[in-house]
Amino acid sequence: MELKQKFNRLPLGLPLTVSGLATIATIFAGKKVHIACGAVWGALSILHGLQHAGKMKRDVETLVGETAKKAADKAESISLHAFLAGTDIQSYVPGRVRVYNLALAGNEKLAAQVTDFIKSFTGIKDAAVSLPTGGLLITYEPETLRENPHLANVEKFIAEHAKIK
Repeated sequence: MELKQKFNRLPLGLPLTVSGLATIATIFAGKKVHIACGAVWGALSILHGLQHAGKMKRDVETLVGETAKKAADKAESISLHAFLAGTDIQSYVPGRVRVYNLALAGNEKLAAQVTDFIKSFTGIKDAAVSLPTGGLLITYEPETLRENPHLANVEKFIAEHAKIK
């Protein structure tokens, strides 16, 4: 058996527990005994950590990955809310909506992201941004779009808040 496998199979749970308890028990004993028990406990803890380095690395990657994903989701949600808050619903007729958002004016990257996102929904015929004005014209098939209850609610909201109907 190779040395690494032998090391990984070395049971350190009991020695760790005993040295930990000894360190605590010697708090009021002599300083040298307490330091020695603490040093043994520290060394065993390091060895135990090395035994499980792969698992600890995977755990850290999972934790960091999950945290990063949550942060990205939250940032995307905040960005969407900020974008929608700055959107003015100019006109609405079933199958055609025009909105304005200054964030779209001159911003080709954002315009592409918004139009790609809108075009991803079933029932959307087209979404086009006017870069000079920040205008967004969305054309869609009303009956197809309304099959999605969330999009039907969005259409209803737009119809109620449009300046021109």
